[in-house]
Amino acid sequence: MRLLTIMALLLLAAVLILTVGCERKITGDVDLANNSSTGCFSCHGDTDVALRVARIQYENSVHASGNNAFRNRLYQASYQTCERCHTSQGFIAFVTGVPATGEDFTVIECFTCHAPHTNGNLALRVETPVVLENGATFDRGPANLCVTCHHSRENVLTRVVDSVNLTSRFGPHYSNQGDMLIGENAYEFPGYTYTKSWHSTGVTEGCIMCHMSPSKHESVGGHSWWMRNEDRGFENISGCNATGCHDTAPLTTLNRLAFGDYDFDGTTEGVQDEIRGLHDSLKVVLVAANLLTSAGVPVARRVATADSAGAVYNFEFIEEDRSYGVHNTDYSIGLLTSAINFMLTGDPNGAPASKFTLMESH
Repeated sequence: MRLLTIMALLLLAAVLILTVGCERKITGDVDLANNSSTGCFSCHGDTDVALRVARIQYENSVHASGNNAFRNRLYQASYQTCERCHTSQGFIAFVTGVPATGEDFTVIECFTCHAPHTNGNLALRVETPVVLENGATFDRGPANLCVTCHHSRENVLTRVVDSVNLTSRFGPHYSNQGDMLIGENAYEFPGYTYTKSWHSTGVTEGCIMCHMSPSKHESVGGHSWWMRNEDRGFENISGCNATGCHDTAPLTTLNRLAFGDYDFDGTTEGVQDEIRGLHDSLKVVLVAANLLTSAGVPVARRVATADSAGAVYNFEFIEEDRSYGVHNTDYSIGLLTSAINFMLTGDPNGAPASKFTLMESH
């Protein structure tokens, strides 16, 4: 008899939830109204797969891994400035202006970017244009949320100067993709003309258009944000071939055939291969000049001229962007070529040497 009573009460509770929505507090300060026209199960049900798909994709992302969530004040006091991009609490504090309490820090997750229980929808927490460290503005709609973190922490105009002290962490810091996409805040040698690829203006929603494009597998695209699954050997190029992009000559790979032999090795290869070739050549030159270690880490020393330090900065700029030309091919070529030319000839417009000459000479 007692068991029947308990089952009846549970059934009644379920019916009440389905008919009137949640009465409990969801976030500690926001109640879902009893007369809600949607109720809990509009989001937490099993008929709309969109949220479940997003969750499954997200579980394949770097953000979900939590690898860097320890960068907060509870682990090390100096990490307090890192919280804004490495933890959910830090990011929310940064964009809302309400300080994090410091009691708990967790991985970037759904409510880091969305506040559905507060706003009543899945709008992004922030789409405010991002002013980069050199004063340039990144404004690509929803991608502004991404670039709130994915931009350089350094102003190249004040960081790369004459008589600068290099350290092992010299460079733009990590994740400078916003700067690279619009072609800003790298070291530009005086007298060299830098150009920017179509992506710098044509990709109107920035990161979103490619990294969140329709996904053929949960490990790429969407809320995974990955463009390539190395283990399975496939890429998500649906965004590349969208209308107005590469639709007239669809790509089959991110490493599309380059328009020229950028690294001067005698063969025109994929654009990422060409940029890697240039990047490798710059490394050879910088190692020979005792500005980089063989592992590609800046040597801790004083550098007399901004131009020499700028060559190191551009090496790190390409390294940390990690797209090897996809984000902004022309700007990447210009940054590397001008740096190589300067280091070899003292003139960023000096005649480029072949890759083989670089390897044989150094």
